[in-house]
Amino acid sequence: MSRGLLAWVDGRLVPVEQASVSVYDRGFRSGEGVFETLRAYGEHVFRLGAHLDRARAGATELGFEAGQADQLATAVQATASANLAALGGADSALRLTVSAGTIDPHSPFPGTPGGPPTVVVTSHALRPTPPSATAVTVPLARELPHVKAVSYLVAVTARRRAREQGADEALLTGADGRILEGASSNVFLVRDGSLITPPLTGVLAGVTRSVVVTVAGRLGIPLAQRDVAAAELLGADEALLTATTREIVPLVAVDGRPIGAGVPGAVTRRLQAGYRDEVARELMGRSR
Repeated sequence: MSRGLLAWVDGRLVPVEQASVSVYDRGFRSGEGVFETLRAYGEHVFRLGAHLDRARAGATELGFEAGQADQLATAVQATASANLAALGGADSALRLTVSAGTIDPHSPFPGTPGGPPTVVVTSHALRPTPPSATAVTVPLARELPHVKAVSYLVAVTARRRAREQGADEALLTGADGRILEGASSNVFLVRDGSLITPPLTGVLAGVTRSVVVTVAGRLGIPLAQRDVAAAELLGADEALLTATTREIVPLVAVDGRPIGAGVPGAVTRRLQAGYRDEVARELMGRSR
C-alpha cells in the first residue's frame, strides 16, 4: 500500500518504512503538536498558504514555533512532487505534522524542550468521495476547537460512535444542543435558498469552509454565520459537509432522519460546481 512512497522527516525525504521520530517527541508523549490535511491536485497543493497559516497559529497557541512558512511549504511540496509518480499522477492527500520537538525526560512536568520542532509530511492516495453522507449528533466538543492539534481523541471517539450507528460522520454538539462541527468537517445547512453555518466561536476554521464561503458570495447565495440548533438542521431543506480531501459532500440524513428530500439538493450542487471552479482558478493562476 505504501510501496515506493517517501515521507519528509526533519529536512529530508526517506522511504516511509524507514521514517521515524524520537520516543521523546512531545507530540507523541503529550499531544503537543499540530497537523494539517491537505489535498494535492496532481502536483499542486490547494490553498497551501491557508493551511500553513493555520498550522503556525495553532503551534503558537500551544506554546511553540512551527518554523518558517517557506520551509514548511518546501516540505509539503517536495513530498507531493516526490510521490506523484508512485501514486500514478492522481490527486493525493497529504498530512503535515509539526510537533514541539523532543523533551528532556528528566525535567519536571510538563518538561523542558530538548530540540527544534519535528516536521513530518506524508502522502497517500485519496479515498473515493462518497456521493452523499449521513451523520449522527454526538454530545462532545474538542478541548481547543480553534487548534488542529494532534491530540484528536474527541474526534476519533465521535467518529467511532457514528460508525457504530451506521453513519458516516459525527456532528459534535454543545451542552445546549447547538451543532458545532463535524468530527472531521464543517457543516452547512440550506433554508429557503440561503446558506447557514455555525460561527467560528467553538469550531475549527476549516480551510474548505472558507472556500465555500467565498464561492457562495460569487454565486450570490445569501450566507449567515450563526448558532444552529439540532432541530433547525433536521428541518433544513439541504445540508452539506466540507472537508479538504472530500471537498463538499451532501449531508442527506442526521440521526436517522432525512434532511429535506433525503437527496443532494440544488444549492449543494451549485456549490460543488463553484468549488471546482475555484480549484481551477487556482490551478490556472499557478500555470501563468
